[in-house]
Amino acid sequence: MSEIVVFDLDGTLLSSDATRIWITKQLKSHPLRFLTAIAIMPLAIIFMKFKKYKILGISIFLWIATYGLSRQQLEENFKTFAMGIKNNSIPNLYWFKEGISELNSHLIEGRDIVIATGSPELLAKELLESIGLNVMYVGTPLKNKVGGWVGGTYCINEEKVNRLKLIGINYKWFATYTDDIKNDYPILINSKYPYLINGDKQKNLSKKLKNMHYLEWN
Repeated sequence: MSEIVVFDLDGTLLSSDATRIWITKQLKSHPLRFLTAIAIMPLAIIFMKFKKYKILGISIFLWIATYGLSRQQLEENFKTFAMGIKNNSIPNLYWFKEGISELNSHLIEGRDIVIATGSPELLAKELLESIGLNVMYVGTPLKNKVGGWVGGTYCINEEKVNRLKLIGINYKWFATYTDDIKNDYPILINSKYPYLINGDKQKNLSKKLKNMHYLEWN
């Protein structure tokens, strides 16, 4: 079996949180969605402060943003958004050239790439396809509830390891790249070579990862 390299997506290959920006953009596109989100914001923020319930808080905004959309419409919306990133028309959201170059270097060396992200799997699919990346990925599943879409089990922390196991990837893999030690500690410790992207403020959290490598991407 080929060596495996695991990449996070938001903040690692992408400059910011694509899901948050997509939801914000979607809410602002329709006055009723936006006003509903404003009204429910205090409750959603309370949920998002707790790790166990964070996906519930996100799902509240996601449901409002997607109410009335079929799966096909949602996929088309994600595709349009992904192409907007590729074409540099989404403010403050772009692919790190250094990250894509690093990923391609591993492909050239014959390693298999897996993207492990907390973003919706459907969004991750369109993001990767928009730049021609034919690689494996795991993310947060979406399900339709009462006319809108919500997140299933949130694909962060230990859940990333669980989801990787489900597609036949067991530790230790070759390398992990992420911008967040706290959320991605399980996939960092299960790799031979952990890499932290733009993580100067997190160096105090990396004491247990003595072989941590630090990279700066712009």
